[in-house]
Amino acid sequence: MTERRVWRRIDGDLFRFTTTELREFHVAVMSAFDEAAVLAPALNLDQVRSALTRVGWDDSIDDDELQRVLASLVGWSLLEVTQDHGAQYTTPEEFERKNLQWSLSQRGESAIAGVLHTLDALRRAVGLQPAVLDAIGDALADLADFLERDAGGEADPRIHIRLADIEGHLTALVHSIRQFNGHLQRLLRNDAVDDAVFLEVKRRTVTYLEEYVEGLERTKRRLAHGIERVEQFGLATLFDRALRGANLAPVGGDDPAPDWIAERTRRWEALGAWFVGSADAVERPRLDGIVDVARTAILELLRVLERRWDSRRRAASVADDFRRLAGLFADSPGDDDAHQLFQAAFGLWPARHAHLPSLDGEGRAPGVSWARAEPVEVAPSLRTTGSVTNRGRSRPVADPAAIRATRLRSEAKALAEHDQLRAAVTTGGTVRLSSFGTLAADAFRELMVLLATGLEAPLDSDGTRRAISVDGRVEVELTDPVDGRVCQVATSAGRLCGPDLLVSITLIDDDSRVFTARAEATNA
Repeated sequence: MTERRVWRRIDGDLFRFTTTELREFHVAVMSAFDEAAVLAPALNLDQVRSALTRVGWDDSIDDDELQRVLASLVGWSLLEVTQDHGAQYTTPEEFERKNLQWSLSQRGESAIAGVLHTLDALRRAVGLQPAVLDAIGDALADLADFLERDAGGEADPRIHIRLADIEGHLTALVHSIRQFNGHLQRLLRNDAVDDAVFLEVKRRTVTYLEEYVEGLERTKRRLAHGIERVEQFGLATLFDRALRGANLAPVGGDDPAPDWIAERTRRWEALGAWFVGSADAVERPRLDGIVDVARTAILELLRVLERRWDSRRRAASVADDFRRLAGLFADSPGDDDAHQLFQAAFGLWPARHAHLPSLDGEGRAPGVSWARAEPVEVAPSLRTTGSVTNRGRSRPVADPAAIRATRLRSEAKALAEHDQLRAAVTTGGTVRLSSFGTLAADAFRELMVLLATGLEAPLDSDGTRRAISVDGRVEVELTDPVDGRVCQVATSAGRLCGPDLLVSITLIDDDSRVFTARAEATNA
């Protein structure tokens, strides 16, 4: 466990060259030494300049600045500086330029390797490769054959190579799964992607996972059998022969062989954990987790898609409609306004009583309900023939078309006025809340309703709250810039003080686009 606590073995100077103001120059110099180290491990000042040109550094380089950078890297123990006793000098200037030479230290090799590996990982495409599992199975079969057929040591170099191949393939497998899991999480958190794009990516991702896990059980059995075959000959024998095949270079100090074997043992245990599991069957092979990841990813993608439809495509729920209607009733100035609101919301018309007079001979007003009106006697002939013998044919019911047209005109006028209010608070882009300045009371009330709708929406991964108004015709986006600014929006009723949010209020022109996208996604 001590060897795995790598965070205790890294000091602050190891990657300091990537954090200074001259980080580009520092990384270029380290990259130049790394590339030149294949044929020229040590470079003098002129050779450093040439190596920098080969790696693409095209800025002018001052000798003093270059020597300061080299001195900084030496101070961080990333470069080693020595005197070049084999150089020939004809002038004092050549002695100054060729007397010293620099080379990467072991710390420097590790540091620049880490930076280059990081850049490679950022450029690497995410992918799960089934061929990696087949390659591990082939390498295990070769190891077992070498151990079984060759006991004289001639195959030791091949044993070392195949063992290194297994370790490399396992590392690639772990990195691929880790990157793919991260890719899935970023996909699940990305709320800015259009629903149609998200649906297509979800469909392709599910197919991709199904193809990868297909036949995985057979591959796992093959790998477990290969590990068992190799372990029959003993891991000590395997590592000793691989150590002889590695032909480690002699070094001063402690023998590197024990650390080398310990590292091979740790990696072999990781191989068993991936494809065999624990001996007591308490822990499942980690390869089984790939199937679990695939199933979990499919369910999460479906859940996220459903949440996106509910939060971004559905205008409002029935509960939201009734809560909104209750608020409008509470804000009604009087009973007449409440009655008009009730009629507009539920489409109910006043009661139309029969033409027959009541016992007192007076007609009843249309506002009296059937439950409260006095009953009247209806002649049997009215039920059968539609007429009363003693009164003649009944008067036809009045056509309500004129009343309906009047109300439709009134509703259209109200909608037009509402559209004008919304047009007054639309932003045409992202603006600060303070940019609204002074608003009329009606426009201020509409702005407050839209802000409340946006603030009720969940917070996306990019820090933005997105919501659609109750009638589905306005899209609101709110972002807190986290700069602590406070704004005031003035109106005839007073002033509103609060955080100066970034606000985007946009009218949705094509309402059918929302429902068409939802219908296509549902059918898919």
